[in-house]
Parts: sequence; structure tokens; C-alpha cells
Amino acid sequence: MVVKIISSWKTRFLPAHTVWQGVEFTRDENCREYDWAVVYDELPRGVDKVELACSLDRTILVTQEPQLIKVPSPAYTRQFNYVLTTCDPQVLRHRHYRRGCGCLVQMTGHTMEELAEYPQFEKTEMVSNVCSRKLMKHTNHFKRHRLLEYLHANLPGFVWKGQGICEITRKCEALDSFRYHVAVENTIQPYHWTEKLADPILCLCLPFYAGDPKLEQVLPPESFIRIPVDDPPEALRIIQAAMERDEYTRRLPALVEARRLVIERYNLYSQVLQVVAEHEAAAAPERPAGCIYNRHYLRRNPVNLLEEGWNNLRRRLILRGGGGAAQ
Repeated sequence: MVVKIISSWKTRFLPAHTVWQGVEFTRDENCREYDWAVVYDELPRGVDKVELACSLDRTILVTQEPQLIKVPSPAYTRQFNYVLTTCDPQVLRHRHYRRGCGCLVQMTGHTMEELAEYPQFEKTEMVSNVCSRKLMKHTNHFKRHRLLEYLHANLPGFVWKGQGICEITRKCEALDSFRYHVAVENTIQPYHWTEKLADPILCLCLPFYAGDPKLEQVLPPESFIRIPVDDPPEALRIIQAAMERDEYTRRLPALVEARRLVIERYNLYSQVLQVVAEHEAAAAPERPAGCIYNRHYLRRNPVNLLEEGWNNLRRRLILRGGGGAAQ
């Protein structure tokens, strides 16, 4: 079986070809021999439509943007037979909605094959973070930046890397040799977690985490330590106390188990294959091949544009009223 990933820029971190659980995943734009098509977020920039070589029933849209920031329009999502997303089902309605756990594209700089071999990392440094200087106030960017500045000024041994801070070639340069990592999501939303959490776990860094309030449902509770993003002194106290107690050593078995789950269950390939297995088990008749259109192209239809505007208003009302529990 071959799964073609039709990618926006976000999947540039994926290798061109990967074999996972006996299935080939490819990002080759010229590939026409494939059984499933997966669109990660959006079609490539400047592409109005993609003519598929597989049935429309073998299409999956994967979204990873938090619902506070972006939810794809109904006209766009209706094209796909399945949607794998971290958005709440009240916010993103779809006939074949599937809850994703991170829907992850890891960005460590290691390949999935390397990580699956469970390399040993020599931990000679204490605590790190990787993020940019983005300061948007409608997300956690501003609070995160304020927290990191406070830690940088008050926590000896804290290393801060990232665009506009201290450039690195690969993210693993700020992970492999560190025992702890400060991981703060841009948006705190149930069931939404990203590479900010997964990458340190994959490199066996114990995360000090601000994010998904439901995370204990999918990862061992001892595999991370929660910190408040909006209370830097309290976050500092928690971090210092954990390092003084050597929580890294005590929690290492739970961290190893979390790493196994991220590698085997919660990576993009595994989550896609869960949807594929459900579809194959159903053995339903399938539609012929067709086209998938870019969301900007679909907006040219005024009906679609009006529907998208109404959907965005409905989303804001749901989130303002507490539906989806986004923060």
C-alpha cells in the first residue's frame, strides 16, 4: 500500500519516502500510483486543485492548527472522506470526524527510523527551550515569551534557543544533551498538543509543560511536569524543586513509556493508518477518483464564502461560551 502526502510547507520536516508498518508514505509530487491521499492542512501554495489517482473515499485531511487560530471551512473539509484533527467536534463538523492526538509531524532533526531504534542520549546539561520571539497576544506567545525571559534571568543553566534568540541547525541540538525542557503550547486546548511536547519526549527530555489539560488521558502522568504559563515565579519554583529532587531520574521509566507511545501510536503515520484500517474493515463501495480544491479557490463561490463566514462566527460563539474548552 502507498499513501501519498500532499503537503503544505509544514510537512517539509517529513522525509520524502518512509515505510511505516509495511506501508509506504511518499511526498513525491509526481507519484501517481498510490492507494490513499493525505492532505496535511492545505494544498501546496499556488495550487488550485489536485487531481487524485485514488478514490475520493480514500482521502484524509489532517489539521494541527488550534481551533482558536484556524478551522478549515466546511466547503474545504467536505471534499475529504475523513478529517483527522485536534479541533473539537462542535467546532469542526464532519461526517467522518476522527480525534487526533497531536497529528504529529516531529521536528527533532532525527528521522523516525532513528528514533524507533531508541538511541541513548548522554544527558550532560540541565534545561532548555526552543522558541522564537513571537509576541502575539491573542495566543500564549506573549505569556510564553515573558515566562522564558523570567527563567532566563533567574534559572542558572537555562538555555534558550530559537529563531531570533540563538539560531540552531537542528532542534535536537537543544534536546539530546538536556535532561529537562520547557514546553509551552501556543494555545491551551483539550486534546491539542504539538511537537513542542513530542520533540523533547522523543529525545528523552522531561518536559515542564503548559498545554493540553487532558494530556494525562493519553500519556503517563509522570512523563511531564505541569507549570503555569501566566505565573513565572511559580513556574520557576516548580522547575527548581523538580531539579533539586532529581525528578528526571525518578520519572525516566514513565518518560520512556511516553516516548514509546509517541513513536508507535501518536506519530502522523500511525494515526493515518488507524483511519485506513477502519475504512478497510468497513468494506463499503467507493466513489471514483476526483479533485481536491484549494480553500482559496473554493471561496470564489459566494455560497461557500458566506458559509465560511457563518462558520467562523459560530466557532467564535462556541469558544466564547466555553464550548470546546479552548483557552
